[in-house]
Amino acid sequence: MKKEYTEQLANKTIEELVDNFNSDQPSQGWVTARGYFLAALREAFLDSEVDCSNFISENGMSLQYQIRLEGNIIFQVKDN
Repeated sequence: MKKEYTEQLANKTIEELVDNFNSDQPSQGWVTARGYFLAALREAFLDSEVDCSNFISENGMSLQYQIRLEGNIIFQVKDN
């Protein structure tokens, strides 16, 4: 299943990846499919040329806040 998500996200623009993340971020539920999706999404962000260090570490990807792209850096949006 992760392979399907990886293939689905491979051709997305960085803006589309950000939109995908922000659409999923408010979700509190956890199922296996979401885990695979988020793992593939993290991989897609890391494969991009964009600095994702504000919300992705070697241990995982923070889902606490939505994100926005500014230039070549993705920031967490902590103020609503």
